[in-house]
Amino acid sequence: MTTRKAHKITGILAAALAASALGTLPVGATAQTTTNTPPASQQPVPTLPSTTPPDTAKAPDQVQTPPATSDSTSSAATVTAGQGTGPVAKDFIRTAYLSNEFGIAAAQVALKTSGNAAVKAAAQGVLNNGMKVRQDMVTAIQGATTDMHFDQGWSDEYKQKLADLQSVTGKAFDQKYLATQGDITRTAASAYSDYATAGTDATVKTFAQSDLSRLQGDASNLDAAAGSVAAESDAATAPAPTASKAAKTTKHTRKK
Repeated sequence: MTTRKAHKITGILAAALAASALGTLPVGATAQTTTNTPPASQQPVPTLPSTTPPDTAKAPDQVQTPPATSDSTSSAATVTAGQGTGPVAKDFIRTAYLSNEFGIAAAQVALKTSGNAAVKAAAQGVLNNGMKVRQDMVTAIQGATTDMHFDQGWSDEYKQKLADLQSVTGKAFDQKYLATQGDITRTAASAYSDYATAGTDATVKTFAQSDLSRLQGDASNLDAAAGSVAAESDAATAPAPTASKAAKTTKHTRKK
């Protein structure tokens, strides 16, 4: 049991290093509560992810899953049997991990790239909640009673989504960020809801239940920001009054 716990904790530290490798804030860091960047003497400025994330998010010295022995095989069988028919804990954690790390990285890009106040406010909320979810996830992994070894590498899909965000600016960026992050947040919220309802690992289930509201709040804020951006876009592209219509309006005003 002690050896297994050591491997689990080592894996968690590797996940923290993995996040660092992607340029996101380290585990345990405190997200900014405003979009203002504090002086360098008070707090280091977060490093944004590179245009294309590394092929793997695993730390170079990450400890691999220990080889199976008769004892570990027996434990694995017990773990599998204990999970019943509900969602597999480590599969849920991988889904939660990837969506959360993408959210943190994309929010950092949005805070640097967007000039829209509503977009920046939504991104700041995603960043703040993402840092809290990251901490809660580490706690859940440490307290889990089931196998928590999972692939920490970013999928090609997430790599491409981040690269796509970094390839645009202005209103195109605002629209793409809100649409992309909105979809990912809603999909993640669905996974959290499923595990909160049917998950079998008590600690992981508690994590899903407690942090589901954060994702739901983020989704709501992203939708509101998208509505604001769409309204601004519609107003900017609305046709100007024609000369004849303007003349009629002026004439009508004079009669009054």
